[in-house]
Amino acid sequence: MSNPYPKPPKYPTPQSLPGRLHTLSADQEIKFKQTWAYLLKYYGYPIDFPDEDVQYKECFVASTITQMYDNENGMASTALGRSNTRNSVNSSNSRSTVGSKKLKLGGMFGKKKEVEEKAAPVESARLRKIQTQSSMERYNQVTQPDPKIMAIYSNYYKQTFEHSRWYDDSLDDDTYDDGDNLSLERFVTASTSLTDYGEVYPTGSKAGNGNGNGHGYNGNGNGYNGNNGYSNSGSSTSVHHKNLFPLFSEYDPKTLHKTTFNCVSVDHIDNLLLRFVRARKWDIEKAIGMMSKTLQWRATEYPAYDWTLEGDSTSYVNGSCPGLTKNFTTSKCYLRGTDKEGHPIFIFKAKKHLIGDSPLADTQRFAVLTIEWTKLLLQENIDGVDQCTVFFDLSGFSLKNADYGAIKFLAEIFEAHYPETLGFILIHNAPWIFSTVWNIVKNWLDPVVASKIRFTKDYKDLTKFIEPHYIPDYLGGQDNFNAPYPIPTEKHTVPPRRPDGEFARLMKERDDLFVQFIETTQRWVESVNPEVSSKYLQDKMKLGTDLIWNYRQLDKYIRNPGMYDRNGTLIMEIPRNY
Repeated sequence: MSNPYPKPPKYPTPQSLPGRLHTLSADQEIKFKQTWAYLLKYYGYPIDFPDEDVQYKECFVASTITQMYDNENGMASTALGRSNTRNSVNSSNSRSTVGSKKLKLGGMFGKKKEVEEKAAPVESARLRKIQTQSSMERYNQVTQPDPKIMAIYSNYYKQTFEHSRWYDDSLDDDTYDDGDNLSLERFVTASTSLTDYGEVYPTGSKAGNGNGNGHGYNGNGNGYNGNNGYSNSGSSTSVHHKNLFPLFSEYDPKTLHKTTFNCVSVDHIDNLLLRFVRARKWDIEKAIGMMSKTLQWRATEYPAYDWTLEGDSTSYVNGSCPGLTKNFTTSKCYLRGTDKEGHPIFIFKAKKHLIGDSPLADTQRFAVLTIEWTKLLLQENIDGVDQCTVFFDLSGFSLKNADYGAIKFLAEIFEAHYPETLGFILIHNAPWIFSTVWNIVKNWLDPVVASKIRFTKDYKDLTKFIEPHYIPDYLGGQDNFNAPYPIPTEKHTVPPRRPDGEFARLMKERDDLFVQFIETTQRWVESVNPEVSSKYLQDKMKLGTDLIWNYRQLDKYIRNPGMYDRNGTLIMEIPRNY
């Protein structure tokens, strides 16, 4: 079967969608830097930034490229990036250092609202650093994993290949070219530990901005002297800073850390986080709270990652989850084509859904698995599309098809756990009896989700959203695809490729990319020079894209072929120059 998702030149590019990494305004970048500062501190990664200054926006510096984006798009900035000269810190035109100020947020994402924010005190160590060291900061690209960050990533969080379910030391004997990848063994030691606030690392395990490794603004490793673990001595304190937000104390960093990195497949890691930030209108604490709840949900309630790796084949072949299988074999839904904005379309034939076919838990698993598969279809780094459209065909609908439990579950997870995922929700050809259902369902919908809904009644209405060649022929369109379920066999209960030397190379490359991403993010947050910050921001863009391509190559080793792999809809391994 030919790929129904050809590269669409008319769709949005990664540079055209607001609030993504490529299109951040200066103010939004500052907010995003704050978000990462809180997360790095919570996870215990070294960052040369006083705890007490993270809450103040003027303690961060916007990149030149985000300030240019503001200018090119006629956006008014609050001048958060004007800090590249010594005098700018004390300039009344660039920032206030006493009292408070009001900031307007949400202009591109909803109604503007004024949020009163406190200004940093004049004695702020971070402001003084911006004032005195901006002109001295030099860009130093991260080209190899930092030993200290790798030690935390590997030994404390046990996130590396050697700690994974797939590790087999015999793979190291297989022949492959490891290129520039460095052996993890030289980075990790059995002594690495990380605990809550106040516990000390072994000597030398804290890598501040410039602590003797050339990362510093002037190469001398000067950090913030005093408490909170910022010093230029050989021994440093580095901890989980759970006190920054009350919500941090509710979660285990190990659980959230593991789940965070498991989420990264074809999403750029920054854009994955930005979904939550946009959903909470750039309120950092609310965004981090929302993301933390989702990570906990995925780790302890609905293991979406494991379900995605297993797919539908095992259940069908072994009979382990009959309700899940029933949801597929009825051929009531399928992914097919795109709407006019390039969003992949999920078509659901409501008349084929019967409540008694599946227990609610199995239907919920079916829903989560389908969403995860749909996300794998998204190619944001290629065509800029990072949302999907859900098309509910209500032709022939009756009350026996009204599964309130499933509908409520979908309403909840699209709002709480899959934010900014929906392009449109098309409700087509709803009969009069649906009004009874709608009067109940509409009360469960988040306003943002509700704003995506469009009611259509005929073919002409559908053509406003979907080209004729992707509208099913039974609805007047040209697509005669009848959505048969591709029956899985025993061979589909395992990934297509067995682990080999290339698999080991890709896994180690992934570890290196994640650690380089963490350190690059650290330097981007710490940067006090707009030009230098721009270079680290561009590095983050590239590293996130490298992780996407790495996953595309890894997928065949770790994920069982699902329904859409078997029918040719989902093609993971595509040329990088596609």
